[in-house]
Amino acid sequence: MTAQVVIEARGVSKWVRDGSRRREVLRGVSLAVAAGEWVVLTGPSGSGKTTLLGVLGGMLLPSEGEVLIDGEAVSRLRDRHRAEVRRRKVGYLFQDLALVPGMTCLDNVLLPLLPDGLATREGESRALAALDRLGVGARAADKVDGLSGGEKQRVALARALVVGPRVLLLDEPTAHLDRSLAEALLADLEALAAGGAAVVVSSHDPRILSDPRVNRIFTLEAGVLSPPAVAGELLGASSVPGDILGEGAPSVPGEGLS
Repeated sequence: MTAQVVIEARGVSKWVRDGSRRREVLRGVSLAVAAGEWVVLTGPSGSGKTTLLGVLGGMLLPSEGEVLIDGEAVSRLRDRHRAEVRRRKVGYLFQDLALVPGMTCLDNVLLPLLPDGLATREGESRALAALDRLGVGARAADKVDGLSGGEKQRVALARALVVGPRVLLLDEPTAHLDRSLAEALLADLEALAAGGAAVVVSSHDPRILSDPRVNRIFTLEAGVLSPPAVAGELLGASSVPGDILGEGAPSVPGEGLS
């Protein structure tokens, strides 16, 4: 039995205005990710990875083509309906994390649950469980301003996971994590995929690119998606270093990001 496709891009192109000319960021990208599948996007800085994640998650609209989540063409929906689908079905980890300063870790993780009235005991229980799962439960009452980079990364990931998303989109998720925490995250991604989520990760980290649990690895270059490889193929015989190879973090996905 073929696994159900959860998220799909069909002929997606995205262009932005750069002065008087039109710059293409994505060019005819087609990609389908099934329930239980873990896919990685890699490629040089500026190749369109962050933009593609933004389009897949419904935060950016394609200039051409469409995006479907559970068979629904979300890129055709009105803003309010599209935001509702995104809130209920998509978990997103931004490169710059997008945590709200001055708020506690717990309150940041609770934010996606507010529209459902779950900022109560049930919501707090779910948020605390997400923080505990990622090893930052002890910081729940602390403001995010005082956290280390790795702690902020894990709080932001807990916020992405708290809704139990059908689609999980992660932009450079190991950028601030040491080896042990990165391995814990990879185990979490495997568990999420095994639980039926469609997981799409943008990364340069060789620990992810060589992980045999990854189903497919796609390379984006100049907005064009290449045929998939399997884990390890893109690294050749090179060893996996202990540090992280990551690209610079732009702001929250928006027009012109790549």
